[in-house]
Amino acid sequence: MRLNAGSQVAHTMTWILGRSLLLSVAAAVICAGCGSSSSGDGAKPTAAKPVTRKTVSATDELLRNMVSAVAANKPSSMPIQVKFDLRDRPRVGQPVDIDLAIVPMSASVDQVSGKVEGEEGLEVVDGAQIAATDHPVEGSPIRQSVKVLPKQEGIFTVHAVVTVNAADETSSETYAIPLIAAGDAADSPVKPRGQGAAPAIAAAAPARVGEPAARAAAPAGTAAAH
Repeated sequence: MRLNAGSQVAHTMTWILGRSLLLSVAAAVICAGCGSSSSGDGAKPTAAKPVTRKTVSATDELLRNMVSAVAANKPSSMPIQVKFDLRDRPRVGQPVDIDLAIVPMSASVDQVSGKVEGEEGLEVVDGAQIAATDHPVEGSPIRQSVKVLPKQEGIFTVHAVVTVNAADETSSETYAIPLIAAGDAADSPVKPRGQGAAPAIAAAAPARVGEPAARAAAPAGTAAAH
């Protein structure tokens, strides 16, 4: 009887210890789950990254507001862009300033130089020579201020002849800048016969590139016909 009672007591104690161990493990698992849930609920949402807007530089803004000159050869193989801007409305007998920007489009450009020419009836009074610039920075414009004097009414073309040395090769290209000169008393730009001024510029400027002595078709009211 004593042996049997001892066996039962040992069995009971083992069962109690095992049950207690299982309860402890279960409690630990439950607590761990609660801790992780509360931690997740209390975590702050990740703030969205602010959208960074690209800052437009003064150079980019300048070039954006300028007009591209027309190259004699299309498409041009020159690793540059030529842009211009008229500071004022051209009038006969009044000098007008033209801002030129020659933009190297390749790091291979070693030197940029050139000259500015006007055709008959349009005189370049200042800025005719574009001084040589050695090793210009790609994308950085070479600025040139040109002053021209219209001597009579009409549609004219200013020619910018740009010479580029790149990769030990020298090449030149002529770029056309159209200009309409109105008379002193005129309140509107001169219009050629039978068509608007804008189509006339588009048609006349490329056709006269490389021919500085050529005159545009004389619009109505011009001082002289050629």
